[in-house]
Amino acid sequence: MNWFKSPAKINRFLHIKAKLPNGYHELITIFEKVAFFDEIGIEIVEDGRSFIEIECPDWLPSGPDNLAYKAVDAFRRQGGLDFSVRLRLKKSIPAGAGLGGGSSNCGTVLMALNKLLDEPFSQETLISIASRLGADCPFFATDWTCAIGTGTGAELEPMELEPNWYVLVLPDFSISTRWAYQNFKLTRKGDETIFEPRKVQSDYNWTNDLERPVIAKYPAISSIKSSLIRAGARTALMSGSGSTVFGVFDTRQHATHALDRVKEETGFSCLVTRSLRKEETD
Repeated sequence: MNWFKSPAKINRFLHIKAKLPNGYHELITIFEKVAFFDEIGIEIVEDGRSFIEIECPDWLPSGPDNLAYKAVDAFRRQGGLDFSVRLRLKKSIPAGAGLGGGSSNCGTVLMALNKLLDEPFSQETLISIASRLGADCPFFATDWTCAIGTGTGAELEPMELEPNWYVLVLPDFSISTRWAYQNFKLTRKGDETIFEPRKVQSDYNWTNDLERPVIAKYPAISSIKSSLIRAGARTALMSGSGSTVFGVFDTRQHATHALDRVKEETGFSCLVTRSLRKEETD
Protein backbone atom coordinates (compact mmCIF):
# COMPACT_ATOMS: atom_id res chain seq x y z
CA MET A 1 0.00 0.00 0.00
CA ASN A 2 1.31 3.44 -0.98
CA TRP A 3 0.82 6.31 1.46
CA PHE A 4 0.11 9.95 0.62
CA LYS A 5 -0.26 13.08 2.75
CA SER A 6 -3.54 14.95 2.38
CA PRO A 7 -3.04 18.57 3.59
CA ALA A 8 -5.49 20.94 5.22
CA LYS A 9 -6.08 24.44 3.88
CA ILE A 10 -6.90 27.84 5.26
CA ASN A 11 -8.50 30.78 3.48
CA ARG A 12 -6.43 33.93 3.72
CA PHE A 13 -9.30 35.88 2.17
CA LEU A 14 -12.94 35.10 1.37
CA HIS A 15 -15.24 37.63 -0.27
CA ILE A 16 -18.71 36.72 -1.50
CA LYS A 17 -19.75 38.64 -4.60
CA ALA A 18 -23.20 37.27 -5.49
CA LYS A 19 -25.66 34.44 -5.11
CA LEU A 20 -26.03 32.34 -8.25
CA PRO A 21 -29.32 30.95 -9.63
CA ASN A 22 -28.22 27.39 -8.77
CA GLY A 23 -27.96 28.28 -5.08
CA TYR A 24 -24.16 28.48 -5.01
CA HIS A 25 -22.31 31.73 -4.39
CA GLU A 26 -19.85 33.59 -6.60
CA LEU A 27 -16.78 34.37 -4.54
CA ILE A 28 -13.13 35.34 -4.48
CA THR A 29 -10.89 33.48 -2.08
CA ILE A 30 -7.25 32.68 -1.47
CA PHE A 31 -6.54 29.07 -0.59
CA GLU A 32 -3.32 28.10 1.18
CA LYS A 33 -2.23 24.58 2.07
CA VAL A 34 -0.75 24.09 5.52
CA ALA A 35 1.37 21.35 7.08
CA PHE A 36 -1.48 19.59 8.89
CA PHE A 37 -2.34 16.28 7.27
CA ASP A 38 -4.60 13.31 6.93
CA GLU A 39 -2.86 10.22 5.55
CA ILE A 40 -4.26 8.09 2.74
CA GLY A 41 -3.11 4.58 1.89
CA ILE A 42 -3.89 3.42 -1.66
CA GLU A 43 -3.60 -0.05 -3.15
CA ILE A 44 -4.55 -0.63 -6.78
CA VAL A 45 -5.82 -4.12 -7.59
CA GLU A 46 -6.26 -4.99 -11.26
CA ASP A 47 -8.64 -7.93 -10.93
CA GLY A 48 -11.43 -6.87 -13.27
CA ARG A 49 -13.98 -6.53 -10.46
CA SER A 50 -13.82 -2.73 -10.14
CA PHE A 51 -14.56 -2.52 -6.42
CA ILE A 52 -13.75 0.45 -4.18
CA GLU A 53 -13.04 -0.46 -0.57
CA ILE A 54 -12.50 2.19 2.10
CA GLU A 55 -11.32 1.72 5.67
CA CYS A 56 -11.96 4.91 7.63
CA PRO A 57 -13.14 6.17 11.05
CA ASP A 58 -16.72 5.33 12.01
CA TRP A 59 -17.86 8.97 11.72
CA LEU A 60 -17.15 8.96 7.98
CA PRO A 61 -19.17 7.15 5.30
CA SER A 62 -17.22 4.27 3.75
CA GLY A 63 -19.30 4.10 0.57
CA PRO A 64 -20.35 6.33 -2.34
CA ASP A 65 -20.99 9.35 -0.09
CA ASN A 66 -17.29 9.56 0.79
CA LEU A 67 -15.42 12.11 -1.37
CA ALA A 68 -12.41 9.80 -1.67
CA TYR A 69 -14.73 7.09 -3.03
CA LYS A 70 -16.21 9.60 -5.47
CA ALA A 71 -12.70 10.55 -6.60
CA VAL A 72 -11.81 6.95 -7.47
CA ASP A 73 -15.10 6.45 -9.30
CA ALA A 74 -14.75 9.69 -11.29
CA PHE A 75 -11.11 8.92 -12.16
CA ARG A 76 -12.03 5.50 -13.54
CA ARG A 77 -14.97 6.85 -15.51
CA GLN A 78 -12.89 9.65 -17.01
CA GLY A 79 -10.42 7.19 -18.52
CA GLY A 80 -12.72 4.20 -19.02
CA LEU A 81 -10.37 2.35 -16.68
CA ASP A 82 -11.07 -0.96 -14.96
CA PHE A 83 -9.29 -1.55 -11.67
CA SER A 84 -10.08 -2.00 -7.99
CA VAL A 85 -8.88 0.24 -5.18
CA ARG A 86 -8.40 -0.24 -1.44
CA LEU A 87 -8.16 2.98 0.56
CA ARG A 88 -7.22 3.56 4.19
CA LEU A 89 -7.98 7.00 5.60
CA LYS A 90 -6.11 8.07 8.73
CA LYS A 91 -7.93 11.24 9.75
CA SER A 92 -6.47 14.14 11.72
CA ILE A 93 -8.32 17.02 10.04
CA PRO A 94 -11.71 17.40 11.72
CA ALA A 95 -14.96 17.60 9.76
CA GLY A 96 -16.96 20.83 9.60
CA ALA A 97 -13.86 22.82 10.53
CA GLY A 98 -13.28 24.96 7.42
CA LEU A 99 -10.00 23.15 6.70
CA GLY A 100 -11.15 21.23 3.62
CA GLY A 101 -10.44 17.74 4.97
CA GLY A 102 -12.88 15.87 2.71
CA SER A 103 -11.99 17.99 -0.32
CA SER A 104 -8.31 17.37 0.34
CA ASN A 105 -8.88 13.61 0.50
CA CYS A 106 -10.68 13.86 -2.84
CA GLY A 107 -7.97 15.85 -4.60
CA THR A 108 -5.16 13.83 -3.04
CA VAL A 109 -6.70 10.56 -4.25
CA LEU A 110 -7.00 11.95 -7.79
CA MET A 111 -3.36 13.05 -7.82
CA ALA A 112 -2.18 9.80 -6.22
CA LEU A 113 -4.03 7.59 -8.70
CA ASN A 114 -2.60 9.64 -11.55
CA LYS A 115 0.91 9.13 -10.19
CA LEU A 116 0.47 5.41 -9.53
CA LEU A 117 -0.94 4.83 -13.02
CA ASP A 118 1.84 6.70 -14.88
CA GLU A 119 -0.06 9.96 -15.27
CA PRO A 120 -2.82 9.27 -17.80
CA PHE A 121 -4.29 12.74 -17.12
CA SER A 122 -2.92 16.28 -17.18
CA GLN A 123 -3.31 18.55 -14.17
CA GLU A 124 -6.01 20.43 -16.13
CA THR A 125 -7.99 17.21 -16.50
CA LEU A 126 -7.62 16.40 -12.80
CA ILE A 127 -8.92 19.88 -11.96
CA SER A 128 -11.87 19.30 -14.29
CA ILE A 129 -12.69 15.96 -12.64
CA ALA A 130 -12.40 17.50 -9.17
CA SER A 131 -14.63 20.45 -10.07
CA ARG A 132 -17.53 18.05 -10.57
CA LEU A 133 -17.09 16.67 -7.05
CA GLY A 134 -16.94 19.78 -4.86
CA ALA A 135 -16.07 23.49 -4.89
CA ASP A 136 -12.83 23.13 -2.88
CA CYS A 137 -11.71 19.86 -4.48
CA PRO A 138 -9.93 21.34 -7.55
CA PHE A 139 -7.37 23.20 -5.42
CA PHE A 140 -6.31 19.92 -3.83
CA ALA A 141 -5.95 18.30 -7.26
CA THR A 142 -2.97 20.59 -7.94
CA ASP A 143 0.57 20.85 -6.59
CA TRP A 144 0.06 24.56 -5.90
CA THR A 145 0.55 25.74 -2.33
CA CYS A 146 -1.53 28.91 -2.82
CA ALA A 147 -4.17 29.86 -5.36
CA ILE A 148 -6.82 32.47 -6.04
CA GLY A 149 -10.22 30.81 -6.37
CA THR A 150 -13.03 32.56 -8.26
CA GLY A 151 -16.48 31.56 -9.48
CA THR A 152 -17.62 29.05 -6.86
CA GLY A 153 -13.96 28.68 -5.86
CA ALA A 154 -13.21 26.10 -8.55
CA GLU A 155 -11.66 28.50 -11.08
CA LEU A 156 -8.06 28.66 -9.94
CA GLU A 157 -4.94 30.70 -10.56
CA PRO A 158 -1.72 29.83 -8.71
CA MET A 159 -0.02 32.59 -6.75
CA GLU A 160 2.93 33.04 -4.42
CA LEU A 161 2.59 34.49 -0.94
CA GLU A 162 4.98 34.96 1.94
CA PRO A 163 4.90 31.86 4.21
CA ASN A 164 3.75 32.10 7.80
CA TRP A 165 3.47 30.14 11.00
CA TYR A 166 -0.03 29.59 12.35
CA VAL A 167 -1.82 28.60 15.51
CA LEU A 168 -4.99 26.72 14.57
CA VAL A 169 -7.75 26.71 17.17
CA LEU A 170 -10.15 23.79 16.72
CA PRO A 171 -13.44 24.38 18.58
CA ASP A 172 -15.41 21.39 19.83
CA PHE A 173 -18.27 22.16 17.44
CA SER A 174 -18.59 21.91 13.67
CA ILE A 175 -20.31 24.32 11.29
CA SER A 176 -22.28 23.34 8.21
CA THR A 177 -20.90 25.03 5.10
CA ARG A 178 -24.39 25.09 3.59
CA TRP A 179 -25.82 26.76 6.71
CA ALA A 180 -23.09 29.43 6.73
CA TYR A 181 -23.71 30.40 3.11
CA GLN A 182 -27.50 30.27 3.47
CA ASN A 183 -27.32 32.69 6.39
CA PHE A 184 -24.94 35.12 4.71
CA LYS A 185 -26.65 38.34 3.65
CA LEU A 186 -25.05 40.04 0.67
CA THR A 187 -24.65 43.81 1.06
CA ARG A 188 -24.22 46.47 -1.60
CA LYS A 189 -20.90 47.51 -0.12
CA GLY A 190 -19.59 43.92 -0.18
CA ASP A 191 -20.74 43.42 -3.75
CA GLU A 192 -18.65 46.38 -4.90
CA THR A 193 -15.43 45.29 -3.21
CA ILE A 194 -12.45 45.45 -5.57
CA PHE A 195 -9.97 42.64 -4.99
CA GLU A 196 -6.26 43.26 -5.39
CA PRO A 197 -4.21 40.10 -4.71
CA ARG A 198 -1.08 42.04 -3.72
CA LYS A 199 -2.92 43.66 -0.82
CA VAL A 200 -3.54 40.28 0.82
CA GLN A 201 0.10 40.35 1.92
CA SER A 202 -1.04 43.02 4.39
CA ASP A 203 -2.51 41.77 7.67
CA TYR A 204 -5.29 44.37 7.37
CA ASN A 205 -6.67 42.70 4.25
CA TRP A 206 -7.14 39.19 5.69
CA THR A 207 -10.94 39.11 5.72
CA ASN A 208 -13.71 36.50 5.62
CA ASP A 209 -17.29 37.52 4.80
CA LEU A 210 -18.68 34.36 6.40
CA GLU A 211 -17.56 35.48 9.85
CA ARG A 212 -20.63 37.72 10.14
CA PRO A 213 -23.34 35.04 10.12
CA VAL A 214 -21.18 32.48 11.92
CA ILE A 215 -20.23 34.76 14.82
CA ALA A 216 -23.87 35.75 15.25
CA LYS A 217 -24.68 32.13 16.09
CA TYR A 218 -21.29 31.05 17.46
CA PRO A 219 -19.84 34.01 19.44
CA ALA A 220 -16.97 31.79 20.58
CA ILE A 221 -15.38 32.46 17.16
CA SER A 222 -15.00 36.14 18.06
CA SER A 223 -13.59 35.25 21.48
CA ILE A 224 -11.00 32.95 19.90
CA LYS A 225 -9.90 35.70 17.51
CA SER A 226 -9.44 38.09 20.43
CA SER A 227 -7.46 35.50 22.39
CA LEU A 228 -5.09 34.97 19.46
CA ILE A 229 -4.51 38.71 19.09
CA ARG A 230 -3.79 39.05 22.82
CA ALA A 231 -1.30 36.19 22.48
CA GLY A 232 0.64 38.12 19.83
CA ALA A 233 -0.89 37.07 16.49
CA ARG A 234 -0.44 39.65 13.73
CA THR A 235 -4.02 38.93 12.71
CA ALA A 236 -6.62 36.22 13.28
CA LEU A 237 -9.31 34.89 10.96
CA MET A 238 -11.89 32.14 10.67
CA SER A 239 -11.01 29.66 7.91
CA GLY A 240 -13.69 29.10 5.27
CA SER A 241 -17.08 28.51 6.86
CA GLY A 242 -15.46 27.63 10.20
CA SER A 243 -15.20 26.50 12.85
CA THR A 244 -11.37 26.68 12.82
CA VAL A 245 -9.79 30.04 13.64
CA PHE A 246 -6.13 30.70 12.89
CA GLY A 247 -3.65 33.25 14.17
CA VAL A 248 -0.73 34.43 12.04
CA PHE A 249 2.81 34.50 13.44
CA ASP A 250 6.27 35.30 12.07
CA THR A 251 8.15 32.40 13.65
CA ARG A 252 7.56 28.97 15.09
CA GLN A 253 8.82 30.22 18.46
CA HIS A 254 6.20 32.98 18.57
CA ALA A 255 3.43 30.56 17.57
CA THR A 256 4.48 27.94 20.10
CA HIS A 257 4.67 30.53 22.87
CA ALA A 258 1.12 31.71 22.04
CA LEU A 259 -0.38 28.22 21.84
CA ASP A 260 -0.44 27.46 25.57
CA ARG A 261 -2.02 30.81 26.42
CA VAL A 262 -4.73 30.48 23.76
CA LYS A 263 -5.47 26.90 24.77
CA GLU A 264 -5.87 27.92 28.39
CA GLU A 265 -8.09 30.92 27.58
CA THR A 266 -10.38 29.19 25.09
CA GLY A 267 -10.41 25.62 26.40
CA PHE A 268 -10.21 24.33 22.83
CA SER A 269 -7.65 22.13 21.08
CA CYS A 270 -4.87 24.06 19.38
CA LEU A 271 -1.90 23.22 17.20
CA VAL A 272 1.02 24.98 15.56
CA THR A 273 1.54 24.60 11.82
CA ARG A 274 2.99 26.52 8.87
CA SER A 275 2.53 27.27 5.21
CA LEU A 276 3.17 24.17 3.13
CA ARG A 277 6.34 24.25 1.07
CA LYS A 278 6.32 23.58 -2.67
CA GLU A 279 8.58 20.54 -2.38
CA GLU A 280 6.08 18.93 0.01
CA THR A 281 3.36 18.86 -2.66
CA ASP A 282 5.34 16.86 -5.26
